[in-house]
Amino acid sequence: MKCGILIIGSLYWDNENGRKDWRERRLVTDASMSVSSPIYYGRKSSSRGDTYTMTFRQGEPTGSAVLMPCQCEIETIDDLKREAEALWKAEAPNSHPGVIGSNWGCVGALIRSEEAKASLSAAWTEHFQTFRKESLSVVGADGVLDVVWPETANRMPADMDIILATATKPAGVAPGAHSVADAWLGQSGGYESYFLENVRHGIRTFDDGEIWRRIEEQSPDWLNSEDYALAIETLRGEAANR
Repeated sequence: MKCGILIIGSLYWDNENGRKDWRERRLVTDASMSVSSPIYYGRKSSSRGDTYTMTFRQGEPTGSAVLMPCQCEIETIDDLKREAEALWKAEAPNSHPGVIGSNWGCVGALIRSEEAKASLSAAWTEHFQTFRKESLSVVGADGVLDVVWPETANRMPADMDIILATATKPAGVAPGAHSVADAWLGQSGGYESYFLENVRHGIRTFDDGEIWRRIEEQSPDWLNSEDYALAIETLRGEAANR
């Protein structure tokens, strides 16, 4: 059974803290695909200067994420557990081995094919509940992601039997686009790179245009960084075509 990892942020492009090694050891990096996903900048991150990182929401997909196939097919629940554990270790490098979540986030699973449901659903829920007894964000108490199945650019369902993703705990009140932009404008630690690297790698939200307008209006010094040139070119091109 084919398994993929749905990625909505720095897990896709960050090369620190073992993430590059995880991608190269466990994922088919040259087979990544853009897919629809209900994502937004909704989690305030203290480790990123109280700026916002991406998380999932319920409802129709309004953004674009990346789906990367796993190198190994899933035959047993132990195979699925290994992928989930490796995913969480990439998300939270300081976590203990074998863990798949914490108080701020957890791994959830979407199981689509009847074969996968029959052989894995109950066992996955049992495994998940050894770590969590309650829901978190879009992951239910059964460990299942409550989001629609991702579709590719041609509006076809992604060709996977199982999809894993990490869901994080969002802010109590969803921030507006200006609040998200102002958080990056108000810091000096380089955390704006999270937004611009997401744009550069095609991980996008519905609010990106409004976030960008707010940032460009304020014209922070970091807009002159060569590191951001490609992302800024993309954003300016989109703004000109509206």
